[in-house]
Amino acid sequence: MKIIAHRGASFYAPENTFSAFNLAFKMGADGIEMDVRLSKDGEIVVIHDETTGRTGNKSLTVSEALYSQLEKVDVGSYFDREFKGEKIPRLRDVMVAFPDKELYIEIKTGKEIIPYFLSLSREIPFSKNFLFFSFDFEVVKTLKRFFPENRVLFVVDYGYNVPDREGVCAAIALAVKGASLDGVSTCADLRHGKKAAEVFKSAGLFWNVWTVDNPYLAKEFKALGVDSISTNRPDLIAAYVK
Repeated sequence: MKIIAHRGASFYAPENTFSAFNLAFKMGADGIEMDVRLSKDGEIVVIHDETTGRTGNKSLTVSEALYSQLEKVDVGSYFDREFKGEKIPRLRDVMVAFPDKELYIEIKTGKEIIPYFLSLSREIPFSKNFLFFSFDFEVVKTLKRFFPENRVLFVVDYGYNVPDREGVCAAIALAVKGASLDGVSTCADLRHGKKAAEVFKSAGLFWNVWTVDNPYLAKEFKALGVDSISTNRPDLIAAYVK
């Protein structure tokens, strides 16, 4: 089971920043997870929220701001003074910095971002280690058609974007296979996980679970055959499950 640092080593450094990404790999993470959005001028930027208000020293709406404005936002000081001046990365910069690493790229927008992924892929060939995923089924279905060589997963949160009911795991597996996707990324719900394990594995799906900071829960998911887990504390989880 691979250990993927959720927004980098975000327990120890500001999320979705180079400080968090570099630290994750120093801690021995197998890969890093990040969230991406689109700026007004078409830059794919690494940030979770629709605005910079929670993590930045000023609040801008990402989709309405130019990257020249976004890169001036300090997204480190909210976490600790030692990270003052940390910038919002562009996806292109992360790809260049870690060309051979496993990058889990979660799309936080609709399909409007896909042409910009295609444009970026013509500048920077996408490694097979780059994995894409989203809560939006139409986004991942479309991405898989354009990037058949990359793993593309459907992100599942029971009761949020899929119904919390009996038989939902089989329905998810059927939909994912029908769209030629590679697998699923599910919330760390052990109740559903125990039911999902046989369904997902028998369907040959790649299975990621997020976000697991409890080492005992990580062991439970490992025993279920999960392929990777996302965690804010890659050092702690690796020490228990590797």
